[in-house]
Amino acid sequence: MMPNQTEMTARGARMYVDDLFGALERLDMKHLDDAVELVASRIRNGRSIFIAGNGGGSSVAEHMACDWRAAARHAGHRIGEISSLTENTARITAIANDYCYEAIFEHQLVERCRSGDLLVCLSVSGASENVLRAASSARESGVEVLSLVGRISPLSELSDLAVHLDVHGDYGVTEDLQSLFTHMVARVVRQVSTHRASAEKSLR
Repeated sequence: MMPNQTEMTARGARMYVDDLFGALERLDMKHLDDAVELVASRIRNGRSIFIAGNGGGSSVAEHMACDWRAAARHAGHRIGEISSLTENTARITAIANDYCYEAIFEHQLVERCRSGDLLVCLSVSGASENVLRAASSARESGVEVLSLVGRISPLSELSDLAVHLDVHGDYGVTEDLQSLFTHMVARVVRQVSTHRASAEKSLR
């Protein structure tokens, strides 16, 4: 007997949850810990962080920038620039029109970055030309590159640290894990400030 629509919906929802939990279990926690510390250290030191991603990744990038700025402010850090390279539609369309779409991240990064800053790249395939060009330019400018990527890819080779999400090309699960990373960093940055405040209070 064919399953009814309700059963098919429930099955699909459970399969998605299973895929998400499977991807979480396959994460290299050492790489993930290192990635969280890399971002948190840049926030603590007031360095600039730029985030690049296409499609759903661009939404995650803007979410990252929003939450990390808020966490840095909450922690009392001197805030460097923390921004998504998709935030300025006028700048993106100008670069795409005057040069090419593949240059939209690279041009913005070169205009704004300094040695010691950080570029965070979000990608499923790790093969998007505009992200690859940004990563390459970052390396040439002394900017470290962190990638959260769906598989070993050309982007991995251009990254100082690559966290492979191992999601078998599932865009939704990839973006869920990238969002999870957003919240991990924000919590760590906030917790450090909370612990510091508690320690200072105990000394009074």
